[in-house]
Amino acid sequence: MAGATAALNNEDLSFTPNTSEMSSCDKIIIEKALSLTQDYISFRLRSKFEQNKLQGLHRHFLIPPQSTNASTSTLRKLATDTEAKYPDLFESVCTKLDITPASAHRTFVCVAKEIFQEETNWGRIVALYAFGGVVAHHFVETQRPEMVQKIVEWTATFIAENLLTWIKENGGWDGFVAHFSDSSQSQTMWKSLFTVGSICAAGLTLLALNK
Repeated sequence: MAGATAALNNEDLSFTPNTSEMSSCDKIIIEKALSLTQDYISFRLRSKFEQNKLQGLHRHFLIPPQSTNASTSTLRKLATDTEAKYPDLFESVCTKLDITPASAHRTFVCVAKEIFQEETNWGRIVALYAFGGVVAHHFVETQRPEMVQKIVEWTATFIAENLLTWIKENGGWDGFVAHFSDSSQSQTMWKSLFTVGSICAAGLTLLALNK
């Protein structure tokens, strides 16, 4: 995914990971990952800020979609619930590490890797999206709206480079929806996120000490 990484330096808001050498299945997964990232971060910012506070963002962050599908609805609910359940964990990312435009990419990648340090599962993928939403919020709050699109790009690129095979082996994004359509999966998810919290807390402490 060298093309996707190189695209991080591209200011074009129509960012698309380079999928030219991928199978059709892989392309669908990556394009959906990008669409989900765009939708969730847009949804979160519109939920947290008045419209006049979102000045400077591209219009695709400001206009709600006319409809949602099962995967976008599921991610919105789960990521919102995740952040509400572990507010201190996500808020500490921005406050403890003093994220700036210069340090943001390194911090994002380090925390993303911490989330998946021990294993990959759908709960941890939800946590990744929730984390991206919190960092995007931070940059709107600190009046650096141009960084929001970068967060979308970094999230989609991380998924393309690190999680594609696992997602494909677990049913793609249809598998994501199916996994959480069973209410019995809820307890498993929160246990997973408790572990994520422990991992990230340790990782954030190390990152803060090494700044």
